[in-house]
Amino acid sequence: MKKENALPLFFLTRSLFFGLGISLICKYTSKDTYLACIAGSILGLFIIWAYKKIIITNNNSLIYLLRNSKIGFMIRILLIISSFIILLYTLLTYKTFVTSFLLSSTPVYIILALWLILSFYAALGGLKMIHRLSSSLFIIALTLALLSIISIWGKIDYDNFLPVYTTSFKSFITSMLAFAGISTFPNLLTLHFNQNTKHYIKTYLFSVSSIIIALICINGVFGDVLVNVFRFPEYMVLKQVKLLDFIEKVENILSIAWAFDLFITTVFSIYSIKELTTKNNKYIIILLIFIIWLISSIFNKYYTLELTLYYILPFISLLFPILIIILFIYIKHHQ
Repeated sequence: MKKENALPLFFLTRSLFFGLGISLICKYTSKDTYLACIAGSILGLFIIWAYKKIIITNNNSLIYLLRNSKIGFMIRILLIISSFIILLYTLLTYKTFVTSFLLSSTPVYIILALWLILSFYAALGGLKMIHRLSSSLFIIALTLALLSIISIWGKIDYDNFLPVYTTSFKSFITSMLAFAGISTFPNLLTLHFNQNTKHYIKTYLFSVSSIIIALICINGVFGDVLVNVFRFPEYMVLKQVKLLDFIEKVENILSIAWAFDLFITTVFSIYSIKELTTKNNKYIIILLIFIIWLISSIFNKYYTLELTLYYILPFISLLFPILIIILFIYIKHHQ
């Protein structure tokens, strides 16, 4: 990544919020969610700073991990598991969204297969391709996000935020930790970057700012009761949008911005698994076929299993980054 930008971080930071993070965090703090998320972004900033230090310390993190005996092996295993979990979460979200709102009659395995074929071929291009995709999609995603915010802002009822801070301290802390974890967990994938981390922290701050603004819009329109009814409140709120006051039903177009987050993260997850395990594409294809079977046959049949993953997301998203950062610190001080 010597001459590349940090734009993938923008998409990675946002990816676990669509259909997961936003609805989950809103359940904890309702109308005070934006306050907890501001606090969570500050905590997340320390994790992102630690990622940046790890990237700077190791010119090529994969080579560094492979040569560092047992601890290096442990980190590599944790990164593989993290990459798989991130991939699974993004695919489950994509599947749930598409089958719920777009293609309800299409078999799940077809929906996933088409998405993964495109993602796999993009992943073959490596970091260079991921950065090109991120640069190409960023302007479109930003434009769609701005259109959504501008269109929704006038529909916000500011009474939905009053009185301020009515949630319990426990719920506030839970929401804060959840936001920090969900916003930083996918960014473990950026440990594949080389030395250049210019705008790394700024990109994270810009990305979480877009999430917080989206949360303000969602809570401002729906209020603290209705916001907890929907699994995809960020999509449902777009149904309120009328472009130029007469163009309706544009939610499917505007929600493409969230789809870009899922796509870049899917591609990066596949690339990460490939680099950390084997260069043999055949084994990666077998893994992707297994994931298609897992989601379409197991998760699609037992919805309670998907809900379980939904609720343990905050714990997973904090546990793996903290473990990996601690192990990197250990290696740094025992060289």
